[in-house]
Amino acid sequence: MPEQTHTNNSSSGWLTAGYVRLCRLLLVAVLVLVAVVRVRLADLPLERDEGEYAYAAQLILGGVPPYKLAYNMKFPGTYIAYALIMLVFGQTPTGIHLGVTLVTTVTALLLWRLGRNMLDEACGVVAATTYAVLAASPALLGLAGHATHFAALFATAGLYVLWPVHRQPRRVRVLLAGLMFGLAILMKQHAAIFCVWGAFFVWSVCVHWEIPWSNRLHFLVAFSLGALVPFLVTCVVLSHAGVMEQFVFWTLSYAAEYVRIVPLHKAPHLFFESLKKITERDQLLWLVGLTGLGAIFLQPKLHKMRLILFGFCVAAFLTTVPGFYFRRHYFILMLPAVGLLAGCSVSGACELFLRKRCTHLSTLLIIIYGAVLSGDFAQNSDIWFRANPTQASRTIYFGNPFVEAEVFARYIQTNSTPEARVAVLGSEPQIYFLSRRRSATGYIYTCPLVEPHRFADWMQQQMIHEIESAKPEFVVFVAVPLSWLAWPGSSTRIIDWWANSYRTNFTLVGVAAMNPPQDTQYLWDDAAIEFGERRQWGLFLYRRLNR
Repeated sequence: MPEQTHTNNSSSGWLTAGYVRLCRLLLVAVLVLVAVVRVRLADLPLERDEGEYAYAAQLILGGVPPYKLAYNMKFPGTYIAYALIMLVFGQTPTGIHLGVTLVTTVTALLLWRLGRNMLDEACGVVAATTYAVLAASPALLGLAGHATHFAALFATAGLYVLWPVHRQPRRVRVLLAGLMFGLAILMKQHAAIFCVWGAFFVWSVCVHWEIPWSNRLHFLVAFSLGALVPFLVTCVVLSHAGVMEQFVFWTLSYAAEYVRIVPLHKAPHLFFESLKKITERDQLLWLVGLTGLGAIFLQPKLHKMRLILFGFCVAAFLTTVPGFYFRRHYFILMLPAVGLLAGCSVSGACELFLRKRCTHLSTLLIIIYGAVLSGDFAQNSDIWFRANPTQASRTIYFGNPFVEAEVFARYIQTNSTPEARVAVLGSEPQIYFLSRRRSATGYIYTCPLVEPHRFADWMQQQMIHEIESAKPEFVVFVAVPLSWLAWPGSSTRIIDWWANSYRTNFTLVGVAAMNPPQDTQYLWDDAAIEFGERRQWGLFLYRRLNR
């Protein structure tokens, strides 16, 4: 049997007890400060992805299964996570963001423990603090409760459970790790790439320990079974709820069309555009993580595990690739890997200095890292510490109607009964959640209806039919390009239907005339009618006549 590979931890190695206490003080200070930032901005208006998750969760809590009144291509894991958060913290933007604060804090603490297990206390603290700060970055849309936060939590948990297997292979631990990665997939399908890496990890450990072939298969089966359980349970539950057909169509048929829309030749441009945006506020922290790519190959303690860790980093990057959209919040799934790379970089440099008896340089390096963190807080201070939630939303999501959606939702809730139905012609599902009114159609986004794929025109016809059948009391027309993201040559069937036919059944009762960066002008009832339907950025609220 090969010699066992050991890793250092906080109880041994170059860190003194005083140094460990200092590192932990830094950890606590950063996590508390990041939590303060998140809590201060907890009332941040929901953006459209959050609106989708919140509305679907609200329906679940009301006994309505996913995909019945809210169609989307995502697996329902984040819906369930939101439902649990809302049970604890309430069905409000503040409650949702408090839950996200808890999720990101737990992820950071897992990274701290993982970094300690891999190398030492310094690695764990740097990994956790780097992740926590970047995960709250406005550049990555990190203050919002994206599915990638939840996927990152379970991916980190999977790595945390799986890492000790290289020292002592155990099938139960492999099974549990597979379960964690399976839950990550349920939160965001992109996380399936971590499962491929996990299977490679398990196989490499079996080879290292010279485990017989039959037992190697047992380990792989255990990992695969754990990863499949969440999906299989989901299929059983959705089939029992009678929405399996919708689930298959949206998460398989439509999703397959969605990932083929962006041509390959556009991928490099989109990637570098996103890279520029996600690093514009946190350049130095990203640079610290980047240096870790070299550090993991120079760390003697990582020994034969360096390729495995490098593979995890590659897998983390690949989670951003499907579809070549490279949306900014996709990169949140990379942050656990970036944190670990930063931890390896700082820890390795400190240990190198100490081996050369340059203690002062090691201390200086930790101070420099602290200065990098301080600089990051300073660079984000305009949003983190000075802007109120409304100002923060307008800065982060310039040109999007998230603040206006809240205002319209309050109007609808105040001026209707709980049984009233609402239709939103646009992609602002948060209106349904905030107004606590059911949607007249399952098409809570209109973006899929104006994309270049074979289902688009059929979807428009179906949305028209569902709205006409439900006879909504209110219709919100979102005249904001960012809410439609229409592709050139898209069908205008649904817009023509609304403008030339169905709108005659309604009267205009509210206008949110947007002219960013200036304040939005709100007009109601007679003032809204007098203002008219001028085609500019904004939201238009209609109420049914003869209701």
